[in-house]
Amino acid sequence: MNQAQRILKIIQMLFKRQIISTEMLSRHFDTDKRSIQRDIKLVKDFFGDKLYQIRRGEYMLQDPVSLYTHLQQKQQSNDLKAFFEFISLFDDKLLSVFDQKEFPMISQIRRETKVYYHILENPIETLDKRFLPKIKEAIAGRRYVNLTFTEINPRQLERVKPIKIVFAEGNWYLAAMTQNYKFNHGFKFIRINFITEFTLLPQTFQREIEAEKFIETFQSLFQNYKKQSYEVRLRVDHTVARYFRVKKFLKSQRIEETKANGDLIVSYQINDEMEILPFIKKWLPLVRILSPKPLADRLKEDIRSYLEEDVV
Repeated sequence: MNQAQRILKIIQMLFKRQIISTEMLSRHFDTDKRSIQRDIKLVKDFFGDKLYQIRRGEYMLQDPVSLYTHLQQKQQSNDLKAFFEFISLFDDKLLSVFDQKEFPMISQIRRETKVYYHILENPIETLDKRFLPKIKEAIAGRRYVNLTFTEINPRQLERVKPIKIVFAEGNWYLAAMTQNYKFNHGFKFIRINFITEFTLLPQTFQREIEAEKFIETFQSLFQNYKKQSYEVRLRVDHTVARYFRVKKFLKSQRIEETKANGDLIVSYQINDEMEILPFIKKWLPLVRILSPKPLADRLKEDIRSYLEEDVV
């Protein structure tokens, strides 16, 4: 569990009037006390003296009335907006403990979060916020941008259409339409933390509705834009079947059949083999590809190449 997830949980505990301690949280999150102390400091930086110390290493939040007064005094503060935005991004339900009549900015933040962000999973990478205001402005105003980002070498992209900020597979990305239509019909996920230059242009573009729909439904960064999907069928050994019953490893996962011995027949819809090949390799030899045959052949070739590779 990363720091953002721990802080959300700590806030939940405090709102439930629980007493927290560095020792208890260290055990609960299975992490060292220094990390917990840093977490508590970040919470205390926001709540101030409303998070008071009962005894050494133990804390509790003051009564709701006192807390509300403290927060209302910060209504014009960017700190309060950042706090509510943080909660809205990663645990929107937690905002329900606040009265929206007393904190009208919450409704605005919820609307903005839907406009700017798409969170595919829980956060790991910390977002570099240097260009965040400009990125949001570009998304809201549908303005073209020029940007430079680093993969292996610096790359420049001109007249990019920013669509949405996306969190997926542990990293933050800017989902955008580029001028390179030969590659993935122009759609690209650009790692935000690798952006080194970002320039807003005065020109605006029309809404990219198809790209927006793709962002809301995509299941993997390897998934191609505007490409027909096809079905992959796997046989999952009964010894690990329970994991597939309780969790969808891709959005399109569907359990088609349970065999007499407990094995599962599971299907997925993909349009690029890299959406599923790394996943299958993690489960070998307990998962077998039933179809399509070219995907099974590719897996066999990968395994054969690995076994024949000389060890240095």
